[in-house]
Amino acid sequence: MKYQISEIKNYMESWAKDDYQLSWDNSGSQIEFKGYTESVVLALDLSDKVIYKAIKMNSKLIITHHPMFFSGEKRIIEGTYRGDNIIKLIKNNISVFSYHTSMDIVSDGVNDTLFEKLNLVNKKNFTLEEEKEMGFVGEFEKTYSLEELLEFLKEKLDVKKIKVYGRDKIEIKKVAILGGSGADFISAAKNLGVDAYITGDIKYHDGQRAYEEGIILIDVGHFYSEKIILQKIKNRLEKTFSDLSFYIEEENSFELDI
Repeated sequence: MKYQISEIKNYMESWAKDDYQLSWDNSGSQIEFKGYTESVVLALDLSDKVIYKAIKMNSKLIITHHPMFFSGEKRIIEGTYRGDNIIKLIKNNISVFSYHTSMDIVSDGVNDTLFEKLNLVNKKNFTLEEEKEMGFVGEFEKTYSLEELLEFLKEKLDVKKIKVYGRDKIEIKKVAILGGSGADFISAAKNLGVDAYITGDIKYHDGQRAYEEGIILIDVGHFYSEKIILQKIKNRLEKTFSDLSFYIEEENSFELDI
């Protein structure tokens, strides 16, 4: 069965509302056509591989977490990576919708899903950005050694490599979590007295700051802390659009597995 693309857009924006996104973001329509689709391709990022999959399965809609455009595109040139991507989408009448910080912030979004995935309890809000609540603080039902926690995270988030920063290998029960890039909130996590802070995109000097502040900082990777939202989007869309078929891009678009 075919569904109007506008129907799917309206559903997504009734959930991850435009008003939720941060000021620098560009959530919502990236490329939008009128028409119908029988399927949706879900991905964290828009890549040439994702576009190829949509064309191959004749899907007319791609939904991503990260926006295709963050600022104005000044040139669309055939033979360049971005130019070819845009041209293929337009030639094949494929719409692209992205739900980024709006999906981070909304109830049942990225951070709620991460909290659920890690089986945390005693949920409290973590921090604010532009007066919007970001991330959560919670507790595991048991205390983990650092080694045990890393194995648990690898299994739950389907990640092979995790970086850990800090001074001492302490036991961990209370944590702060923030999907995506969370280095700006290391001090906030420390001030809340958590045993560890789980996030992504940690740089070398962020690790140094965690060491100096005496907090365990766990970098599970930007991709792996957020890709869990793709299954959640599928589950929610299926309840309203029961005959819609889906493809979820499970692989990191840019990282080579060596």
